[in-house]
Amino acid sequence: MIRSLKFFTIIGLGLVTPTTWANGLLLNDENLRNDLNWLNHQGVIQISTSTWPLSEEAVIKAIQDANINNKTQQKVIESVLAHVKSQNESFRVNLFAETDPQYLPQKFGDNIKSQYQVGVQLKSSGENWAGQLKINTENDLIIDHDQKVNVEGSYLAGKLWNQWIVAGQIPTYWGPGHDGSLIRGDASRPVYGVTLQRADQAAFETKWLSWIGPWQYQVFAGQLDDYQAVPNTKLIGMRLTAQPFSYLELGLSRVIQWGGKGRSNSLSSLWDAIGGSKDNIDDPNMVATDPSNQLAGVDGRLNLNQWTSIPISFYGQAIGEDEAGGLPSRKLYLAGIDYSSQIKKMPYQLYAEWSDTRTNGEVKNYTYTHHIYKDGYYQHGFPLGHPLGGDGEMYSLGGDIRFDAMNRLNGRLMYAKVNQSALEINQAFLLRDRFKTLDLTWTHYLRSDVPLKISGWITDSESLGNDSGVSIGIEIPLDASLFN
Repeated sequence: MIRSLKFFTIIGLGLVTPTTWANGLLLNDENLRNDLNWLNHQGVIQISTSTWPLSEEAVIKAIQDANINNKTQQKVIESVLAHVKSQNESFRVNLFAETDPQYLPQKFGDNIKSQYQVGVQLKSSGENWAGQLKINTENDLIIDHDQKVNVEGSYLAGKLWNQWIVAGQIPTYWGPGHDGSLIRGDASRPVYGVTLQRADQAAFETKWLSWIGPWQYQVFAGQLDDYQAVPNTKLIGMRLTAQPFSYLELGLSRVIQWGGKGRSNSLSSLWDAIGGSKDNIDDPNMVATDPSNQLAGVDGRLNLNQWTSIPISFYGQAIGEDEAGGLPSRKLYLAGIDYSSQIKKMPYQLYAEWSDTRTNGEVKNYTYTHHIYKDGYYQHGFPLGHPLGGDGEMYSLGGDIRFDAMNRLNGRLMYAKVNQSALEINQAFLLRDRFKTLDLTWTHYLRSDVPLKISGWITDSESLGNDSGVSIGIEIPLDASLFN
């Protein structure tokens, strides 16, 4: 009965095969990630959600192979399919307004960088290509880049032999953390560049490599915008994930700031940066021999559902600044636990997470800084890694519950210590501070493809006192079906 329900749901949503519908990318979205993680924890699907953006094809294939055992699981499947379908509508308008800028670390998938925003999104795709043009008009900028109009979220992509080649300005996120990634997050504005990644995460067919399990890679090369310390600085990133067992995912990540005005931009210099042997020069007078600023590390997630029948998982991330003895040194840490279940047929997820962007647990004014790239691992003053920026620590409790097909609530409670080294390049948190925050978002779907989001937050800061605010945002499709 359940499998029959699944079949008719997919047909009703207009999906027959991945090639007839699943084209392009799914950009960072908190509700979608929560739904996919919930299904992973329940053992319904197997898909990596630690490397964003996701390929639509990978999501649809995971849904087609789903092992559905009850109506609650089916409800979450339908939520994922509705989201994917909505992202393929050709013409959408996004409206957003908030009373005050939020004084809290930005959450995953938050693409709003101003108090007021109007966006127009056009999307089209074919069997082996996809393109999206998003034009955003902003007012009262939170991340100031001297532009009231931008095309953040726009891309053009082609698929060749299961590889997406993507050019544009889209957000990236690497890691299992709910509230941040130590190495590549989406708290800053997206970086212009080119991305390569697999369309389908399937395992190798050959027996010599099939043990690796489903795997994904992402390679990125782009240029930082308005990076004043070294104009035209390049950002290069490489990530590889694998699931050798259905309950275990492992990831390796590395990023390099390299080149720029006044620096060597030669291939030999790039090769030195990739090799890493000339990084981590302590003498600032030897800058000519230090080709780059680098971070690298590992992350993983272990799902215990297979052994305990309890949908709980543990995850973690360790990232090192620079190199010592051939390995990353001066480490940052993130660890968490999450649980996915249901109550009265309402799916929910809970998590607890700890993040530490100090250097080996100490405030040393080292994390996300560099003696050449003096604007640090930031763009427009906002971190390219964890939204805390350097020398911070955060404890968070959060969750998500879907009451019915039209209403869901997510939120988090945080205690954070930010910018403990009082670093001026951290524009996200200019002051050394400690604060407590409650952040809630209610999403009401006026229609399955028309989400209305109302958020509210309360912050108690040692430096700035108490603060609170609300925001409202809505996405409206303007295709012909809206008027039918």
